[in-house]
Amino acid sequence: MAKKHSIKDKSNKPVKTQKSGKKVFWLIYVAAVAVVLYIAVYVVDQHQKIQVSKDQLSELNNSISLQKIRLNELKSVADAAEKNDYDSFAGYIERIAREQMDYVKSGEVVYINIAGD
Repeated sequence: MAKKHSIKDKSNKPVKTQKSGKKVFWLIYVAAVAVVLYIAVYVVDQHQKIQVSKDQLSELNNSISLQKIRLNELKSVADAAEKNDYDSFAGYIERIAREQMDYVKSGEVVYINIAGD
């Protein structure tokens, strides 16, 4: 039985064959595919985060618009009070207290309908 000898150059080191070159090629190919997949997943994830942020921004802009409307209403009430139109201002405060806060004036009698009609 004959021994297999590896090919050696003058420095007595084994010469690389084409198999090791193919292994390096496949390693580089697999690494490149892994990097591309990682980047693709990262981009999709970032796109989702951006969409969530856009939705939150839209909700906040709607909230800002609502607050501006309320602010304008309060400014008009304050302007009316500055013009010594205290009846209008007092009426507004009374209406808000009665409707939204369920307040009553002192001395008023509150009747509760227990029948539910």
